[in-house]
Amino acid sequence: MNDQLTHALSRYTAVTEGVIEKCQEDFRAGRDLGRSISGVDATKATLIAIQSLAADALVHAPPDVILVRPFGPLDDWSLAVLAEILFSIEDQMRGRIRILKGQRRRVLERAWNALEQALDSPTTSPLLWYEDIFFDVAQEYRVKGEQRAIELLKRGLAHNLHCNEGNNADSFLRDLAETHLWLGELDRGLEILTALLRNDPADIWTYNLVAITFDRFGLVDVGMEATRRGLDVLAATDDPEGLHDQLLRSLDDLRQSENRGREVDVDPLVLADFRAALALDLAAGLHRPLAALCRELIPGLDRVPVKRPPQAPDLPPSSKQKHPSGAEREHTQGKARRRKGKKRR
Repeated sequence: MNDQLTHALSRYTAVTEGVIEKCQEDFRAGRDLGRSISGVDATKATLIAIQSLAADALVHAPPDVILVRPFGPLDDWSLAVLAEILFSIEDQMRGRIRILKGQRRRVLERAWNALEQALDSPTTSPLLWYEDIFFDVAQEYRVKGEQRAIELLKRGLAHNLHCNEGNNADSFLRDLAETHLWLGELDRGLEILTALLRNDPADIWTYNLVAITFDRFGLVDVGMEATRRGLDVLAATDDPEGLHDQLLRSLDDLRQSENRGREVDVDPLVLADFRAALALDLAAGLHRPLAALCRELIPGLDRVPVKRPPQAPDLPPSSKQKHPSGAEREHTQGKARRRKGKKRR
């Protein structure tokens, strides 16, 4: 197999370029795609081939397809690749002084709209890791102060429970707690964090969230209490995640912060419950299954719509099928733009 594979990619890619290359190669040759990749059935392999070929063509599509034309009947993978191209364009625009901020903003809005359209489609793509898309799009709404962020995180949590056995449910609960705090819903955010601490007082990621965010919400005093407790947890567990220095820096930031005093805006019972959870012995957790905890904290979670698995496409193997842009599919390299931030899980 070629060591220099060149296919359109996205930061949300759930498979390797090698998998894409093998599926495309077998698709073109008319081979049995059920035997292309171990553990990948024929339906998924066919979809990987068809969707990646379509997305490869986007890199050479006319500018109006990328920047102006309605998205049209693009599959989720092509939408994610289109968003990646738009993020790359916006990055390049930053270095050009004559480019107006309004133009850059429109490019970014189109990128986020493409990702949101991928989330709103009825079925999944085997090429995508949807949970990161739910989080990133929700974060865009969160910083704008819009409640839609909560809806998207609930959908992401429902997707995780339905498709991935809740293996990331605790992270989604923390994201929900943080988003409620961002939106000024202090009681609700603290209630979720309290439930997480009661379930597992030794989970350092809950303390880490408090340490790096409570300054923003004006909850400095209780934030310092939680950060000190987090440092105690690290001392008792030998810091397997390497968070000691980060928590120390966060504690120093909290000490120096002038954005404090919002504890008075919290229901006294909610605040007392949170502090009681901070005082729990590390072995005193309830350790309930996360799925049950999620359903208790989020009424109606089982009614949140989730995307369906894809069906086998009824398309003949052909290397000359056209993409909606009008361009033939080619092998191209997509550029990824990575965000940097404090360590999180």
